[in-house]
Amino acid sequence: MKIKRTYSTIFAAPVIAALAFAGLSAGAPAAHAQQPKYSQWSDPSEPKPEDRLQGFIDKLNKMIDDAEKARAADPNFLRDLRDLTGNFDRPWRNQVLSDTFVDGDYTKNPGWTVSAGKYWVERGWGLRSAVKSGTANTGSSAAAPSEPKASPEQQAAKLFGALLNQALGGRNQGGQTANQGGGQTPAAAAIIHVPAAVSNGFALEMDMSSWSAEGQLQVAVYQGQFRGEQSPGYRLSYRPGGAVEVIRVSSRGTSIVERAAKATPLEDKKIHRLLWERYPDGRMSVSINGNEVLKTSDRGFRDSFTGLALINGGGDYIVKSITVSGTN
Repeated sequence: MKIKRTYSTIFAAPVIAALAFAGLSAGAPAAHAQQPKYSQWSDPSEPKPEDRLQGFIDKLNKMIDDAEKARAADPNFLRDLRDLTGNFDRPWRNQVLSDTFVDGDYTKNPGWTVSAGKYWVERGWGLRSAVKSGTANTGSSAAAPSEPKASPEQQAAKLFGALLNQALGGRNQGGQTANQGGGQTPAAAAIIHVPAAVSNGFALEMDMSSWSAEGQLQVAVYQGQFRGEQSPGYRLSYRPGGAVEVIRVSSRGTSIVERAAKATPLEDKKIHRLLWERYPDGRMSVSINGNEVLKTSDRGFRDSFTGLALINGGGDYIVKSITVSGTN
């Protein structure tokens, strides 16, 4: 035990000193307040500050790995140190997909495929999809015509029919599934997907705007051949009003991995940035406009993903740009 403490002290000293130096360097104020006559020349081949930080984190993680293998330090100390580096580590170095839709054609470079509903490129805005739900506002200024008031006999017949329908297990006389929305037709989802070799750990950044108070937008990474809403994988879900969820879809069914504790409504018709990060060890986080709204961990899928999909379930959304980066 005495030898382990000695190694721990020896290992900790340079690490703590390096972290302190990095923190002081990052937070040091400018030496001169006045603007110089000539702008400072910077060597384009010089590594960027974020690249230097990542290089430092990579070396530190290598030291932690070596220390774990050699049992050269207290395991609790190494775990805490790895947690600390994890806050700055950005393992997503390989961009696998990027689209801004400025060319007006979503079928090329990369090639998206619409499998349900309708998508189009709104000039100056991005990829758009609008699905009218049964209760959604159609955008017309004219009010919807009201139904004539039913007589007492008609109301009684309607009530009897509803009770009979319920007794028959939710089906009407024609054998079709009864609509539970008071006669309104539920919205069909508009779905678009694109093949992409997305690693199990990924960073997905999407600029989008929401134009309706109804519906749901899901951005999904899926495995295998795309099978629409049944495709297995993870999904980031947004509902108007600000509900954000990470969902897992597998052969066992659909389940919510985590739900944001606080709503973040985006229905102002402005562009908002969603960042969904997944580490190779299963940790996930979701940020909106730079503010973290959700943090969780799930190892339900350990293999890579084969594509990306957008699923509009009854709303009006515009995706201005989308970028996916992987770890290999």
